[in-house]
Amino acid sequence: MSIRTWFRTSRVRHGLAASAVVLAAGGLVLARSAAGDQRAASAFTAVASNGSNSASFSGPGAHGTLALSHTKVLSGGEQRVFAELILKADAVEQARERAPLSIVIVLDTSGSMAGEKIEQAKRSAIQLLRDLRDDDEIAFVRYSSDSELLQPLARAGRVRADLIARVQALESSGGTNIAPALAQGVLALADAGKGRVRRVILASDGLDGTRAQSEEVARQSAGRGITTSSMGIGLDFDEAYMGAVAQAGRGNFAFVKDASALATFLQRELRETAATTIESASARLTLPAGVRLVRASGADARPLASGGEVELALGSLFAGDERRVILELAASLDSDVTRAVEGQVSWSRVGGDTAQARIAGLPLTGSTSAEAVEAGKDLAVLADAMSVVASRRQLEAADAYQQGDVGRAQRLIAESMSELSAVAAVAPTAAAAPLQKQLMEYKATQKEFLSALPSSTAGKTAAKRAVEKDISNLSRR
Repeated sequence: MSIRTWFRTSRVRHGLAASAVVLAAGGLVLARSAAGDQRAASAFTAVASNGSNSASFSGPGAHGTLALSHTKVLSGGEQRVFAELILKADAVEQARERAPLSIVIVLDTSGSMAGEKIEQAKRSAIQLLRDLRDDDEIAFVRYSSDSELLQPLARAGRVRADLIARVQALESSGGTNIAPALAQGVLALADAGKGRVRRVILASDGLDGTRAQSEEVARQSAGRGITTSSMGIGLDFDEAYMGAVAQAGRGNFAFVKDASALATFLQRELRETAATTIESASARLTLPAGVRLVRASGADARPLASGGEVELALGSLFAGDERRVILELAASLDSDVTRAVEGQVSWSRVGGDTAQARIAGLPLTGSTSAEAVEAGKDLAVLADAMSVVASRRQLEAADAYQQGDVGRAQRLIAESMSELSAVAAVAPTAAAAPLQKQLMEYKATQKEFLSALPSSTAGKTAAKRAVEKDISNLSRR
């Protein structure tokens, strides 16, 4: 039975109307307030008292939960189950003295950046240089057909005036070759001092054929604690390329129609980097026999040699930041057979030690009763999962639209809208509100895709904005 079909069953509708949804054999889904207390996320999540469908964990500087969308699955075949991992950096950590930063700007100076675009980009980069503390480190790579390390990594206070002069002298020419420049930027951070927060910021208005190489550079760097963010400038860059680099690098992706907004993006990057308290966050989940990973959203997932373990790379978090990972699992369990999903989360505190927290096992039981399976579903987890599924589908729709396949794009958007509407109608209030907002955004995108040609200014703008919003939703609520 599909999720959408399940939401439409009369038993579920009647139960929800009576406000008597019970998630059998499950535990309360907990939400942590800023003060650290725990309480039920919604009155709709009244569950049995053994607390077995959600487990909370905490350690120095961070806390979170792991929750399953089901406590029971129908035996006799595979059933889709979602796991939701939430990791949040403690907000109180922000009061600590921030660690010094090591930042690399990788700036496109190709011929397409000529005119006001390159001038605005230079002014934005110079403002960032002025905002850095003297003990922060900065490196600068400019690239077109080739790339040049304009400034090796050095203390901002020592090189600020000279680097500003060299940035002001930059001119636009040549083509676009992103991957070697990104690799050069990452390499510049090899000399970063111990305890520094490291970030690469890539800005481009173009596209080339090196997406796979750039993704791999960003992914490997994230594994070493380096965050990579990307910004697309104008309407001619490849949003799928730039968005994928940011996802692989566990950073941010943004789109601006002109370079004047680059300053805002750089300032956000500076604030987040300065407020970073958690680095190299990862989780290792053990999936029992009969449960396998289908897909992960919000983190890079790597099956380990042991076969039943999956490692998730979440990256860095700033104070108060929250990362979300949705795992789509396929479960096949015999009746009355119970298996548990368990694991551990680890992270490094900036300027501190490595921390680790164990996640208690969450049981999943096979059942021949469809009613028992329905009663044991967590609507809040399902709502978050379907929001992410819709975002993945929306990225496909934007790509189809950009390729000129408007019909496929419309079908994908309509499918997402239908599922979001069905879930929002029965989800807990707190979970339904963002689904309604997402639904309204998709309606607007659907209208824009219908009224504008993909090659038009309006069409390109609509596609890029859609990608920007949905990439963010994959890893943050």
